[in-house]
Order: sequence, then structure tokens, then C-alpha cells
Amino acid sequence: MDTKLRDSFPDILRGFALFGIAMVNIQYFSISTFNGAESLDLTKFENGSVAFIVWALFQAKFYLLFSFLFGYSAHYVIKAEKSNRRRWVGRAIGLLILGAIHLTFFFHGDILFLYGALGLLLLAFYFRKEKTLKVWAWVIYIFTTLAFVAISAFAFLGEFFLASKGKTLPADVVVDGLDIALRSGNFLEIAMTRLELWVAFAPQGFFLQGPLVLAAFMVGVLVARKGGLAENVSPKRMKRYAAWGLTLGLGLQLLGAYLLLISASSETYGLSLYLTGLSLNFLTAPLMSAGLVGALWLLSQRFKFATLSAAGRHSLSIYLGQSVVFSTLFSAWGFGLFAQISLLGVVLIAIATWLALSVLAEVNLKFNSRGPMEALLSNFSKLFDRKS
Repeated sequence: MDTKLRDSFPDILRGFALFGIAMVNIQYFSISTFNGAESLDLTKFENGSVAFIVWALFQAKFYLLFSFLFGYSAHYVIKAEKSNRRRWVGRAIGLLILGAIHLTFFFHGDILFLYGALGLLLLAFYFRKEKTLKVWAWVIYIFTTLAFVAISAFAFLGEFFLASKGKTLPADVVVDGLDIALRSGNFLEIAMTRLELWVAFAPQGFFLQGPLVLAAFMVGVLVARKGGLAENVSPKRMKRYAAWGLTLGLGLQLLGAYLLLISASSETYGLSLYLTGLSLNFLTAPLMSAGLVGALWLLSQRFKFATLSAAGRHSLSIYLGQSVVFSTLFSAWGFGLFAQISLLGVVLIAIATWLALSVLAEVNLKFNSRGPMEALLSNFSKLFDRKS
């Protein structure tokens, strides 16, 4: 797309989403590769307060924004032309390849592989009518809600029954193989351990994130069709999103984060409280995400946000770059800082890393029209274009 005609707000929003993703992901590089901040003693104020902020303000909200924008971008790649499906397939396959490399060598919480797989599935819905996409998005959301509620209810009933017998659920299984490898392993040893962890728990991650990601893709496609982030933006709608998302949405997120926090100190009903908090955190995230979209759009009418926009135009490069920086800092083959820095410290590192990469992206735009990974993925997807 011609950069002179490029819509700026989606880039601003994408750059903002990268910030939230860094804030959530870094805990799994630095604190515990499986449990993140949950592995800390959250009864201590210095741990609990930071974890509460991350859960309430960042967890689940920003990956949904990123997913929404992925669906939004599908409209600009496919352009409602069936002849462009081949390029989209190439893009999805490219993400599968990059995701496999990323999850093996840098981050087991990779999202690119999931995007590639669900990007292929999105083709089954992309050319459907608006009503069909809306129905499917709601069906997926409702199904996910019912699944979360059912799991939380069964956990509560199980703990209630055991409590009546004076018993509790067995302690969680400790998964620390990658933690151990990060403390002492070389690059390849850590990579193999990371891959084993991903293979073991990928189904769990796909269940937790996959359905909502696909629903967000569909919403992104619907908004793009109507030009909802560009020429047909409704200021009243954006104000409404901001008002509801940053009041009711934020309130529900604060409640979910509180339940997650107190579950850490509850011996009898810890799991059910945790699952209830996690369900609230994920299922009400779309409301707060909409609030963030509305608030940021309103602010973008007054401020340029050039750095955010540049970051958004380098989203793939920065997403992968953050992982490279975090992995280098916390792995034994790098600076070996795993489990050596407080939660507040790693959060500050996440902010600094995101900001530094965003500034570098702004500098790069003075010489190039896109980031290095964006160019690579684009050129790869062009290989799938139908030859005349």
C-alpha cells in the first residue's frame, strides 16, 4: 500500500498493542516460563501490586487488539478478491514457519504459529456475508464463555466436596524443565527443552486463546469492510467505546485481577477462585479492549503518535525483536538474568525494550518503507501469487 495513503490509526493501535504484549510476555522469559508472575509470593506487596496491575491492565486485552488488527489487515491483503487468496495463504504459511522458529529458539508463548493456522481457517469465513461473520463470532464467544464457566464450576464443586471432607486438591504439577535449562543450558539445549514444553502444552494454549483470536479476526474483517478505523470512523461510537470500556470493562478487569491475586493465598478454594478470575479476565477483555480503541482514537485526533505509528508499521519485527532481546537477557547463553530480577524490574525492562525498538522503527522509516521482517513476509507471500 502507498504509504501516503496508509491509514495511520491502525498502525498507532498496533504499536500500542505491542507495548501491552511486551508487558505480559516478559514474565515468562524472566520469572517462570510456565507460571509467570503466579510463581512468586504474591502476598508480598512488591510482587502482588505489580502482578495485579499487569493482570488488570494488560493481560488478555492486547493480544485481542493484535488479533483484531490481524483480521483487519486481511481486508487489505485479500481486498475482497478471490484471486488474492493465494497471497493470503502464503502469508499464513510464512507465519507458520516464523512461528515454528520463534517458539523453538526464543519464546514458547509464540502467537505467530496460531495466527498462521487460524489465518488459513479465516479463509473459510472471509467471503461470507456480514451477518454470517457476526453470528460465528458470537457463537465462538458464547461457546468459550460456557466452557470457562463450566470448568470454573466443576473446580468449585470439587473443592467444596473436598473441603467438606477436610481435604484439598493436590498441589499443582511443577513444570520447571525450561526454567532449569534457562539457568544453565546452552542455546540448543534450551531450544529443545522449549520445544518439548510447547508440544506438551500447545493444546491448552490453543483452547485458551484460539477461539477468541478467531472471533477477533472476524470482527477485524467486519470493521475493515466498513472502513471503521479509517474514513468511516464515528466519533460518537468511539466515545461510547471509551466510556463503557474504561468504566465497566476496567471494573470487571480489576475484579478479575483481584480474584487472581487472592487465589494465590487461598488454600481451600485457590483453583476455583483462580479459574473464575482467569475467566473474567479473558471473557470481559473485549469490552476493555474496545475502550482502549476508543480512547486511543480520540487521543490520536489531538496527537500525532509518530513513534506508535512507526512501531505499528514494524509490528512483526518488533514482536520478534522483543523476544530476541528478552531471551538474550534472561537465558544462560546470554546475560543469565533468569529469576534474578524483581517483577517490577522486568516490567521496566519490557517498557524500555518496547520503547527502544519503537524508536529504531521510527529511524528505519527514514530509509525504508517497512521493517525487515515485514519485507521478508511480504516477499514470501508474493511467491504464492498466481502466475499469468
